[in-house]
Amino acid sequence: MNKKTKSFLTALAACFGLCLSVGVFAACTDDGGDGGENKGTLYSIQAPSASDVFTVNDLPEGAYEGDTVTFGITLTHPEESILDRVEIHGSETGYRQLTADAAGKYSFTMPAEPVRLSVDASYYPDNETDNFLSWNEGNPTAIEIWQAGYDGEQYFDSDDATLTADVTKQPAGTAAFGLFGYEARVISLDQDVIPAEALGDEPEPVSAQNPSRTIGLEIHIDRTKIHAGTAKIVLIVNNKQSFGDQAVLACTVTVTEPEPLEHVDTWEENITFKVPKNIEADRFFFEFVDLDYDPSTDARQNQTFWSEDYPIDEDGYVTVTLQYVPGHRYSVRAGYQDIAGLEDFSINFVLDETDADYNTSQNELTFEAENGSLTLVLG
Repeated sequence: MNKKTKSFLTALAACFGLCLSVGVFAACTDDGGDGGENKGTLYSIQAPSASDVFTVNDLPEGAYEGDTVTFGITLTHPEESILDRVEIHGSETGYRQLTADAAGKYSFTMPAEPVRLSVDASYYPDNETDNFLSWNEGNPTAIEIWQAGYDGEQYFDSDDATLTADVTKQPAGTAAFGLFGYEARVISLDQDVIPAEALGDEPEPVSAQNPSRTIGLEIHIDRTKIHAGTAKIVLIVNNKQSFGDQAVLACTVTVTEPEPLEHVDTWEENITFKVPKNIEADRFFFEFVDLDYDPSTDARQNQTFWSEDYPIDEDGYVTVTLQYVPGHRYSVRAGYQDIAGLEDFSINFVLDETDADYNTSQNELTFEAENGSLTLVLG
């Protein structure tokens, strides 16, 4: 073998060794080991740095242009963490955000250049306080799914479960105690238990006497939209008075199924009132409250009759139909809407004695019927 041939072979071996040593960190031409079919250039895939929050699974060190690259991501604390962003980046292709499929796998088509995978994940262990915010000590740790107590019962905002975060430290850059400008968002780490739609758009501020000063935030949870299980609620608040001043609170909430309500049979009674002449016909109401109410049953505790549904006839009489539990006592209130608010007024009953026997005693009106009675407590 002459010197020229030996030098050529030495150079070739050095080049081949370079490709092996660089591995996935540089692009090398390769025949792919397929018996001579050239697959082109093997481009490197750079994995994220090691993390205590997540692990990347089955990500190859390199791929050829057009290959489908598939991998997975495992959270170290799945119930307390969230994947914020998964992206690949190349100098020519730029940043491309990836979304997991139904099986939780991520995939992308390999471009004709090396790429880098980046993963942003956040870990939210439960805490009581952070920076300028603290959870209120009275917050519930368990929330019961709302159920209608009776057929047709409506859900109101007051039926929401509420988590409150109090400002317990003066935020940076503020001249007085409280938040004078902030951005807040709340997330649930288990959408199957407490979905985003149950949390609304953003927390509601709790204001001091000065409405521009916020001293707390309320997270309202719609109990008609939640499901049994546990979910972590995370509140993130950025103080706009000082760049980077942030508070992050997290708590675990248990959602439980309500106990089934016991059905009780109710009766009906038509009750006629004589309304005073000075009461405007379109602004009055009658309210009945069951004084023997049992929350484990499907009977109604409150029944309110408004003038818009029960108009006064030409003689000044109004008749309402009360659904009642036989043997229970009910308080009766009559009122009207005034400029100053709700005002009470006295009423007179009109007794027709068609359905029951009526007796008055000690400001109580008792309707006696076969195998049952209804007592109204007046005043």
